[in-house]
Amino acid sequence: MPLSLVAVTLLTFLFLSLVVGVQTRINLESDQKRSLQAQAHALAPLLTDALLHDDVWTAYTALHGPRGGIAGYKEAERAPFRLVLDGRGRVFVSDRPRWFPLASRPDDQPPGHSLASLLPKRPPAKPRFFSHDGRQLYLMPLLAEETPVGTLLVAGPRGAVQHRLMEILASALLGMLALLLVITPLGWVWGSRMVQPLVRLADCMRRLGKAPLDELQCPVPGGDDEIGQLAHRFSEMLHELRNKRALERQMVTQDRLAAIGRIAGGVAHEINNPLAGMLVAIDTYRQSPEGKRNPDRTLALVERGLQQIRETVSALLVECRMEKRRFSPDDIEDIERLVLADRAASAVETHWHSGIGDELPLPANAVRQILLNLALNAVQAAAESPDGQVEVEIQADDGNLRIAVRNTGAPIDPAELERIFEPFHTRKSGGSGLGLWITYQIVSQLHGEIAARSEGGWTLFLVTLPLLHGETA
Repeated sequence: MPLSLVAVTLLTFLFLSLVVGVQTRINLESDQKRSLQAQAHALAPLLTDALLHDDVWTAYTALHGPRGGIAGYKEAERAPFRLVLDGRGRVFVSDRPRWFPLASRPDDQPPGHSLASLLPKRPPAKPRFFSHDGRQLYLMPLLAEETPVGTLLVAGPRGAVQHRLMEILASALLGMLALLLVITPLGWVWGSRMVQPLVRLADCMRRLGKAPLDELQCPVPGGDDEIGQLAHRFSEMLHELRNKRALERQMVTQDRLAAIGRIAGGVAHEINNPLAGMLVAIDTYRQSPEGKRNPDRTLALVERGLQQIRETVSALLVECRMEKRRFSPDDIEDIERLVLADRAASAVETHWHSGIGDELPLPANAVRQILLNLALNAVQAAAESPDGQVEVEIQADDGNLRIAVRNTGAPIDPAELERIFEPFHTRKSGGSGLGLWITYQIVSQLHGEIAARSEGGWTLFLVTLPLLHGETA
């Protein structure tokens, strides 16, 4: 900024010099024209009378006397001159006899002084100014009772305007230069004092994204001027940023607590399904007659349910480990019994079709959880409509395990189908919206695919799991 102030000062100085020079030249030219015009009008009566009486001496005295010859000019070529032409365009008298001999014509003038192209052959109708060879000239007709009898030419000094202009500009430039020598240091000091607060603000803004907000200190001066207002606004912005950072930290803490709550809800959702089935199995065992009780089968179901609960947390965190136990037809039977234990299953007609006869190279708990979530969702959706039906089909072919779960019920809009696997998206009142999301995550971890469509009064979920990717050691 100090450099800018100095530059502005210099530009102002140059601009003023240019303006002063142009205006001075215009004023000098105007002054010279007025002077030539005044001389011509002062000489006109005497020269007109001399022309009428053919009095050359009187005319010569009139032209030569007021000027006092060419005194005061170092070069005669630069001195002014006056010339009178008679009615026929011949020289009647001149204060430069050598240049304009008596009774000669302008065509006869020596080289360098020719005015033939500018002087009229007859007296002009009206006065006029013109320039020639660095001079200002005034041409005026001499009238006797409104009749032109001759022509008066008054020529100013050659280069007089330029010479006087240079003298004036030299004086003005010296004065401006002296003023500039005083103003420039003052402008530098003033600009430096003005820019110091801005430099501190710029340094603080440069450290704004690097240093911690709590440790950032910006001592900027206050005031009612523009810089003071800028500093005040910057301090307010810094205060707001600190409040925002504190609010962000608080929101992060709240988000973490909310995430913990969502995980807890997901764990409860996934554990309640196998837990309800195990409780039903135990209750069935207790209510069965002693001769018809099958403890091994009940214990096996409870064991598999507990194993699924143990793996639920890993499934929620999308970290299903490839366990050694493979998926078998017994797992399908367990899931069928767990689904039938759901209260909604009593009002739904369920059909299971399994083409699995041997163990498959897939983690049992992961596939059980996929099958259980899809089947329970289908039963609950079908129970909301009369004559609800659910069909579960499990087949292994072409190196893939295919699970298809169909149910009747209210159709799902295409827009909702696009979001059905998003977390916390649910169509059931009181639902957590985690079941299908967890199912999608497990299928993705097993390098499989899951798709859903709703048409013709049926909703279908189709899962395809490649067997090679799920093979365990």
